[in-house]
Amino acid sequence: MALAVFIGTCFTSCKQDTQPRLEKPTEFVLNVPPMAEQTYILSPEHGVDLTVSQPDYGMGVVTSYQTQISFTEDFARYESIEAVSNQAKINIAGEMMAQAMCKLMGYVSNDTEDMYSSEARDVYVRVRAYIPNASYSEITSNVIKLMIQPYKAVKLPGRLYVIGDVSGWDINNGAVYLEEPANAVGGKVYIGVVPMTAAQAAGGFRFYETLGNWGDNGALPSIGANADDGDNLSCAVDENGVYSGSCVTGKGNWNITNWQDGDMKMTVDLNSMKVIFEKAS
Repeated sequence: MALAVFIGTCFTSCKQDTQPRLEKPTEFVLNVPPMAEQTYILSPEHGVDLTVSQPDYGMGVVTSYQTQISFTEDFARYESIEAVSNQAKINIAGEMMAQAMCKLMGYVSNDTEDMYSSEARDVYVRVRAYIPNASYSEITSNVIKLMIQPYKAVKLPGRLYVIGDVSGWDINNGAVYLEEPANAVGGKVYIGVVPMTAAQAAGGFRFYETLGNWGDNGALPSIGANADDGDNLSCAVDENGVYSGSCVTGKGNWNITNWQDGDMKMTVDLNSMKVIFEKAS
């Protein structure tokens, strides 16, 4: 029995010693694309294609590649492209490259739009290669420089502007607005809290998707209680301080006759074409 245990132990030890192990790679090259001397003009249909040499891990493994970009060669600040490739040929969608460039510019919200530039500029690119769950496997490529022209690909919360007595009936005044929640961008549900006096509520308001143009009856960019300008809806909040009703594309105002001074929470759902105006808690 002792001899059998000894032999089994020796066999197990030998088996463990011969298990294949990943080697830490020492070289990883990002190739210069054939179009590197030209300007890449990004669009939803056109992105950037890269190729890399596969790092030598000493055995056949599936390698993950993540592209990183910076506006400086030292990568003091950089953004990583969200998509990860498992191929040595990396296809970066125009939208993802443009989003990363916008973030580097600081254009990350409706309030930072002035930081965006549509000009083509130098973009430094490198690729990070790694094997998941093996931290020592990570290696970063050399850096190459490309000239890239971005577009506004940042997914920002949509806004509806409140135009009425509360905004001085100024079609260029974007100070009062509702906005999509950050976790529901594109959901077409707009929410906001607007300080509203009784006189402003009674004076009326409607909503606009864009500013600068009053629009036509029954058409965007305006959203109102009724289709035609002047066909306003005189309404009141109930005993709980809530009004709910429908909305249409058009220029009819809501005139709330019994509002008490205070913050009004407004919800406009353009999926169901419903509105709720209520006392903010």
